Amino acid sequence: MRAQDVLPDNLNEARFNGVTIRKGTVAAFIANAGALQDPALTTEDRAALMRDIEEVLPALRELGLFDVLEIKNPQLRALVQGRVIEPEVALDSLYVPPSEMIKKAVLDHLVDFHEDYLKAATFFCLATGGERGLDASPRGGPPGFVHVLDPHTVVFADWPGNNKIESMRNLERDERLGMLFIFPGLEIFLRINGRGRVSTAPELLASLSEEGKAPKSAIVVAIDEVIVHCGKAVNRAKLWAESSRIERGTLPSVGKMMSAFAKMEDARIELGDEQVKQINDHYDHAVRNDLY
Repeated sequence: MRAQDVLPDNLNEARFNGVTIRKGTVAAFIANAGALQDPALTTEDRAALMRDIEEVLPALRELGLFDVLEIKNPQLRALVQGRVIEPEVALDSLYVPPSEMIKKAVLDHLVDFHEDYLKAATFFCLATGGERGLDASPRGGPPGFVHVLDPHTVVFADWPGNNKIESMRNLERDERLGMLFIFPGLEIFLRINGRGRVSTAPELLASLSEEGKAPKSAIVVAIDEVIVHCGKAVNRAKLWAESSRIERGTLPSVGKMMSAFAKMEDARIELGDEQVKQINDHYDHAVRNDLY
């Protein structure tokens, strides 16, 4: 479909399902949305832009614009979705700026002490984003399972999980990712922000083998930022304290959750105690033994 198929050259406006759409509607929306990003906007100018945008929303919805495009600006997204627009928070007035030492600690490459921590790392959370939103995925392995290829690049294997492979699907659409490393017993985090790609290069996969098995794929990360992050959250959570350990049985087991899911799908399904036990036993075995 071409532009003139929607609105012929000899017309300046047309009606679709009772909604008037003028030439330039989409262009005006994009221009106003872009202008909203200006940090120097006065409150009055911002309010005027929002009014202009709100005026054309019925036409844009009729065109189906928001069925195929995602709005990134939170206030604009709230307006498009018909939600209450929260006032902007003056963050700079709430928080003091980071110290110069903290600013200098944000690097675009690994140095020796970063590599020391990566050699000891056994767990991190991987954050990615895609068309359906954001995703966080736990990753673990023996010390050093995240390999350093060079000061600007790390790589890690993708081992079996739930087979949704959300992270890799996300990276096909948006290469940006974040890695948050947790070190049991230590009050410090390591963060890497960068761009990831999925690789199936045989030599690379062979170098990532564990327990005599090579992974099906690996994620290669080009580093944009590496940050040593303070561990106050560890102490707020009392994460490593013995008293923080959660005893089995205090929360629903996997079997009980599966039973609840089955009932949600069909109220006539009722898993008995023996079936729940079988699910729990299977899960306990798989989560400890079916690692590769």
